[in-house]
Amino acid sequence: MVRIKSRILSPTAINTYIACPRKFYLRYIKRLRSKPSIYLIRGSIVHKVIHDFHLNFEKGDPKASLGRIEKALIDSFMMKWEQARASIDSLGLPEQWIQCHFFDTIAMLKNFAWWYRENGEPKITSSEIRLVSESLNIMGIIDAVYDSREGAILVDYKTSKKIEITPDITRQGALYALLYKELYGKEPAVIRIHFLASRDEPAAIFVDDHLLNYAQLLIDTVFEKTQSMKEDDYPCTCGGYCERDFITS
Repeated sequence: MVRIKSRILSPTAINTYIACPRKFYLRYIKRLRSKPSIYLIRGSIVHKVIHDFHLNFEKGDPKASLGRIEKALIDSFMMKWEQARASIDSLGLPEQWIQCHFFDTIAMLKNFAWWYRENGEPKITSSEIRLVSESLNIMGIIDAVYDSREGAILVDYKTSKKIEITPDITRQGALYALLYKELYGKEPAVIRIHFLASRDEPAAIFVDDHLLNYAQLLIDTVFEKTQSMKEDDYPCTCGGYCERDFITS
């Protein structure tokens, strides 16, 4: 087997391998470009909007009205959406479909504004924090970190309409928890999955030894299975759908 010297995995990479080893090969070894999609563009914009909100708006009036919070978020979104308009137009989608995504996103940001105001405008410790551990061979970007009496709360924002903690999300949360413990010396109290399509409280993944051991097993298993550079070592398990996700020419 031809082996690589090192590889730093991410929760997305691990989930990709579990979904289909060939998709992992195409993306992370052959390094094909992923096809753009309205969902990826929208998700990137929303994360940037909330990140900028945490960095800038929270330094202002601590008793801002819901209207002011919504305006700050939506104004930022409108600017970033316009900046991404060329990429959106290149997808060739019907304008009606694009407008549906546009207004769905505004609704998500209003949900976040409502949650933020209802929860006493919680102040974060950090936003869009990039963590890397060479000893664990893993890296990740955590959307937000809040302090609580019980310990750190890690937050992951989701823009999907499906409001459910899937196995992919559980794995991602477990890996974030282990990575955080490795770098800060103490595990977080909980992982909050904030589904922006709903005004419900963020769903919780509680951190315990079982979850951390599961994360370590994921890393060890996928790391060992992704050392080869040979295409034959990465069989397709998705029925060929993985091929459709990449630009091949």
